[in-house]
Amino acid sequence: MPDRLRTVRFLSPTCLTLTLLLAACGQSEPQATTADLHPQEISEGSATWNAPADRPSLEEGEAPLPEIGIDPGVFQNQPGTDNTDAAALGQATQASEPGHADQTAQATYLTCRNEPSGPYLRIQTDPERTGAVNFVGGTAHLPAVRATPTAFPYIYLGGQPREGVAADAGVYVNYDGSWIPFIAVAGSGGTRNLPRETDAQGRVFVYRLDGNQDVDLRMSVQRDDQLTLDITGSWVKFRLTGSVLTRVGEVGVSTRTIVHPLARGWKASGEDQVYKVMTTIAFPGKGNFRLLSGDYTFTGSSWRDLRVGHTAFQGTGQDLPLTRGRLYSACAAPRDVVTPRPTSALPQAQADIRLRRPAGLSLLPGHDLNYQAKVMHTVRDTLTLSNVGHAESFVHYAVTPLGREQATRPEAGRLSSGEQAHVDFAAICDKQPGRTVQSFDVLSSRGETYTPTSDPSALPGAQFGDLLFRKTRVIVNLECIQK
Repeated sequence: MPDRLRTVRFLSPTCLTLTLLLAACGQSEPQATTADLHPQEISEGSATWNAPADRPSLEEGEAPLPEIGIDPGVFQNQPGTDNTDAAALGQATQASEPGHADQTAQATYLTCRNEPSGPYLRIQTDPERTGAVNFVGGTAHLPAVRATPTAFPYIYLGGQPREGVAADAGVYVNYDGSWIPFIAVAGSGGTRNLPRETDAQGRVFVYRLDGNQDVDLRMSVQRDDQLTLDITGSWVKFRLTGSVLTRVGEVGVSTRTIVHPLARGWKASGEDQVYKVMTTIAFPGKGNFRLLSGDYTFTGSSWRDLRVGHTAFQGTGQDLPLTRGRLYSACAAPRDVVTPRPTSALPQAQADIRLRRPAGLSLLPGHDLNYQAKVMHTVRDTLTLSNVGHAESFVHYAVTPLGREQATRPEAGRLSSGEQAHVDFAAICDKQPGRTVQSFDVLSSRGETYTPTSDPSALPGAQFGDLLFRKTRVIVNLECIQK
């Protein structure tokens, strides 16, 4: 700001206090979008798809997997280890059951740890509340989206036994918009996909799922150390010639199955097994949190009729709705990227994942201000904060302005693109004339991610993957004159 005097009001000295609340990393409801492919990447007038050579391969057995485990406290007799601070999931409709207290209370999403492989929504069971269960299942809506080189949407089930290896089982979307089923087992287990089909002429066929449909998924342990994924949906048949897939056409609704025989520690008896339900975007390159910045939006996915239970697979056994009373946690991270949507009741879940847009902070009248006042008088003015960044971006801010230094909490909020906030501040002249310099800080995030290689975050307690907060110092040059 140029060295000019601002028009101000002269007031008697007052005792000013400030209340300031650190900004919550929520977000408004984004609109559903589909990630566009470049025109040359799909042959016009053809159903043939060639994966670009400069992109990570998402074919069967090659796709980068999310690495989002369970909360280990569940096996250590600990309560949920994340802090409850999020939007309500919804009211359970089932009445309280013996041994499952608080069934009708609101379930909440927790603030989870940020996982290096990508943002996520996770619902996790508690074996103390479910008892011995050997399957988890539900109906997932697969939206019509496509993967990009740095964003791979996943919808899947999974979990871990107390003594054994973690596993994931579900579907992920390819660059062409088809959803590919998989089971992935940690360690040396690797990934299994649907068996390929070979006809009498030696032609090889692959089956996938189109988006914009509901699909039933069920992960079960029918034999010790073995996982089974059953997928019921409307299938599409592709012919595989070399590395080229050519769409043959839809083949109708049926159930197809993947079996993974290397799931060490999983028991058909169902004891001490934790299950999870996931909505995720996976990133290539573990820990590459800068990939959180971008315009990709994954919306429209949902889970319903979630259930766990036990069956001997020779007949009907226990079948339990996945109510709040059977959960260890329901959480989402990062909070400013993943928005859980409240539903009428468990067992349902829906989340929108919107990567961070670049935001921009403007301060009016500026950050270097000049005033003149009489001694023993107070200068009052207003600092206007504006988000001048990308559409659908957010600036989160926290500020303790002059005159409110004794406040226990800062003044905070969130600005979407084009929005403003007004912060009042006050500077007091001393008893003697002269020039004084006073200052206060504005902490703000502008859509950047705190990473091991970024600048330090100005917000205390930041962890990698959080929003990066920067500090802007507002200087108040005050010239005090005789009465």
